[in-house]
Amino acid sequence: MFDNVGIIGVGLIGSSMALEIRNNNLAKSVIGFDNDQKSLDTALKHGVIDGYGSLDELSICDFVVVATPVSSICDILKMAFNKLKKGSIIIDVGSVKGAIVKQIKEDIKQDIYYVPVHPIAGIEKFGVEAARKGLFNNAYCIITPFDGINEFAQKKVENFVKALGMRVEIMDADEHDWVFAYISHLPHIIAYNLVGLIEEKNNEKFRFIGGGFRDFTRIAASSEKMWSDIFLLNKKSVMESIDEFIGHMNRLKEMIQKEDREAVMHYLKRARLFKESIDER
Repeated sequence: MFDNVGIIGVGLIGSSMALEIRNNNLAKSVIGFDNDQKSLDTALKHGVIDGYGSLDELSICDFVVVATPVSSICDILKMAFNKLKKGSIIIDVGSVKGAIVKQIKEDIKQDIYYVPVHPIAGIEKFGVEAARKGLFNNAYCIITPFDGINEFAQKKVENFVKALGMRVEIMDADEHDWVFAYISHLPHIIAYNLVGLIEEKNNEKFRFIGGGFRDFTRIAASSEKMWSDIFLLNKKSVMESIDEFIGHMNRLKEMIQKEDREAVMHYLKRARLFKESIDER
C-alpha cells in the first residue's frame, strides 16, 4: 500500500502496528522515529522496524503514524506538515480526537493529508517490549473526519486499518471524546484511584488481595505518562464523567446506608444484565 511508512513513537501501539505492516507486506520499509534511542535499538533488534532515523528525514515517508502520548501529538503534526513531501498521508492514533483536530486544523497543508484515527486496542503493558502481532484483530478503529478532510486519503486509511484486521467506524471528533471519557478514560481513573486508596492504607493485611481486585485494577498498570496526558487533554468530558460517576456512587451509598436491600438488588441486577449484554456483542 505504501513505500516507506514512518512510525513516530515505537511504543505498544506504534510497534504493534509496525509488526502488522511488515507481516502483511503493506509497505516496502518501516522506519522508526523516537526520542528514546533504547526503544529504537530494541525495535530494530526484534524486527519491529527496518531502520530508524531523525525527524529531519521524515520526507522519505509517504505514510506516517504518530503514536506518541497525546500531549505531544499536535506539535509533532505541525512539524510533520512542514517536512513531508506532497501527497503524503499522516495519521495519529491518540485516544483524544476533538482537542487535537481543533489545535492543528489551521496548520494542515493542502497537499499533506491528515486523517485522525483511534484504534480501540491495547493492553496494560507499554513500550516496544509489549508489542505483539494480532493486537488489532477484530478491534474497532474510529475515524473522526473534519471539514476539508481529503476523501481519497480517508478511504486509503480505512483500507489500511482494515488490512490490519480492524473494523472501521466513523464518528464526530467531539462525540468521540465524550463517549470515550465514559467507556475508557473514566475506568482508568477509577482503577488508578482504587489502587491509590489501598496503597495509602499502607497495611500489610492487604497482601491478601485476590483475583477480583487484580482483575478490576489491571489497567492501573498502564503508563502514567500516557494516561495523565489523556485525562488533561480531554478534561471537560473527563470531569463530566467523574461527576456523574460520583453521583451514581452516592446513590448506591444511600441505598446501602438505608439498608434498602431491594433497591440495592435492583441496582446490581441492572448492572449485571447490561454487563452480560456487552459480553455477548
